[in-house]
Amino acid sequence: MLPVYVLFGTESGNAQGLAKRTGEALEKAGFTASVVDMQDFEGADLSKLRTLLVVTSTYGNGDPPSNAEALHAYLMKKCPPLPDLAFSVCSLGDTTYDRFANCGKEFDQKLGDLGARRLTKRQDCDVDYEKPFAEWLARTLAALAEAKAASASSAPEPEPAPLVVHHHVDAPGTRRSPVLATVVSNENLNGAGSDKETRHLVLDCAGLPLAFEPGDSIGVWPENDPEVVEEIARLAGAGLDELVEVEGQKLSLREALARRFELQTPDARLVTRLRGAVSPDELTRVIATSHVVDLLGAAGTPLSAAELCDHLRPLAPRLYSVASSPRVHPGQVHLLVDILRYELAGRPRMGVTSRHVVSRVPAGTKLSVYLHPTPGFRLADKDDDIVMIGPGTGVAPFRAFLQDRAHDRGKGRSWLFFGSRRRATDYLYQRDFERFEAEGVLTRTSLAFSRDGESKVYVQHRMREAAAELHAWIAGGARVYVCGDAKHMAPDVHAALVEILATQGGTSTEAAHAKLDAMADAGRYQRDVY
Repeated sequence: MLPVYVLFGTESGNAQGLAKRTGEALEKAGFTASVVDMQDFEGADLSKLRTLLVVTSTYGNGDPPSNAEALHAYLMKKCPPLPDLAFSVCSLGDTTYDRFANCGKEFDQKLGDLGARRLTKRQDCDVDYEKPFAEWLARTLAALAEAKAASASSAPEPEPAPLVVHHHVDAPGTRRSPVLATVVSNENLNGAGSDKETRHLVLDCAGLPLAFEPGDSIGVWPENDPEVVEEIARLAGAGLDELVEVEGQKLSLREALARRFELQTPDARLVTRLRGAVSPDELTRVIATSHVVDLLGAAGTPLSAAELCDHLRPLAPRLYSVASSPRVHPGQVHLLVDILRYELAGRPRMGVTSRHVVSRVPAGTKLSVYLHPTPGFRLADKDDDIVMIGPGTGVAPFRAFLQDRAHDRGKGRSWLFFGSRRRATDYLYQRDFERFEAEGVLTRTSLAFSRDGESKVYVQHRMREAAAELHAWIAGGARVYVCGDAKHMAPDVHAALVEILATQGGTSTEAAHAKLDAMADAGRYQRDVY
C-alpha cells in the first residue's frame, strides 16, 4: 500500500501532537506514514497522494491556524478534482465558539466535493479531545487495514509522481522563528487585597520585526520552571545533561524540558506507558486531574531521557492581545497577562506562563515572542462609532483602540463595557480610561463589578440596562467588538445582543440572530474570544 500522509494544522501544538501519535500508530500497524506540517506541504502535491489523514485545529472563530492558511486557500480556490484520493479528517475545536471545529469541517467538505473518498467520517473534537481522537484513530486504522487487505488481491497501484516536502523557512518574528524582546516593566495592576493578579508587561521591541496593529496578538513562548524540570528528571531517573533529539536538534534534557515540552497536561502516551491500557473515559479523567509530576511520582517507573521526551506534549505558546498602539508607544508592545493559580491533587499550581511571568521576567530580562496578526479584529475608521465589550483581560485591545483614537481624533464615538470583581482593586487601566473620558475620546463607560453588591452584576446586565441606547448606536452603524472569555462571557454577551436587537427592534429572535450574522459578515460584529 502506498504511504499514508498525515497533514497537521496547528496553532498551539495540540494537533501536531495528535498527528505525531497518528503516524506512530500507523507505523506500528504496518503502514508507511509521513507526518507533515501543512506549512511545508505544497497544495499542488495533493493530486500525488492516495491516502491522506488531516488533523487540524481551528483558530479564533472558525479560521484556519496560521500554518494551514496557504494549503486551506489552495484547496478552497485552486485545487483540481481528486478522484484517486482516500481521506479522513480529525478536527479540533471548542464548542464555546459559534463555528466549532470549522477548519476541519471545511477541509472535509471540500475534499469530498473534489471527488475524494472518505475512509471514515470526520471526527470533531472538543477541548477534551482524547476520547474522540482515540475513537477516530481506531476507526481509521480499521478502514486502512481493510483497504490494504483488498488491495493485496488486486492489481498493484501505479506509483504517483514523487513527492518532495519543502521545509518552510520562517521569517523572524513568526511562531516558529520567535525573537527576543526585553522586558521594560512588569507590574501587577490589581490593588492590595485583591484575590486576582493581572500583570501589565511592557516589552521593548524596537528593531524587531513585530509591525503590529491594534487588535493583533503577541505570542509568548514560556519556559517551564527550573524546579519542575529538575523534579521531573529526578522522578524519571534521567540525567539533565543527557542529550536528546527534538525535531532534528540535539539538546540537553534540561533545555528540552525547559523550552520544548509541556510539563503540566500529560500526553496520552505517558498515561498508557505508566499505567498500561486504560479506557478512553479513564484516560480523559487522568489527563484532567494530573500533571506530569503526579503521574511520574505515583508510578515510580524509570524512563530514559529520550523515552521521557517521546511521551510528552510539545510546549505551546500563549497568545495575548496587544494592549497598546504602536503610534502612541513606538518601539514597545504592552500586554495584559492574567496570572492563573489553582489547586490540583492537593498541591498549589500555576499556569506555565503565569509562573514564568511572576517569577523570572523582571525588567531587563528577555521573553521569546512573535507576532500573531488578527485581521478579523480591526479598529474601525476614526469617524465610525464603536462599542467595546471586554471584561477582565478582554479589555486589553480596547486600551490599544482608544490610544489609537486619541492619536487620530475623528468624529466616531466610543462606548466601553468593562467588568471585573471589585472596583477598588480590579479596575484594570482605570487611570487610562478615566483620562480618555476626560479628553472626550471615550464617550461612555459602563462598568460591572460582580463582587461589590449583594447580587453579581456582569457586562451583559449593563448592556440590558442600556438596551435602548445601545440599540440606537447599533442601528446607527456602530461596530461591536467583544474580547475575552469564550466559555461563559461571549455566549452571554451574544445572547444579550440578540435580546436587545429583538426587543428594541421589534423583531423576532430569529431575525435578531440573522442581523448579528449579517453584521459579522460585514465586519460590524467582531470577536476575539479565548
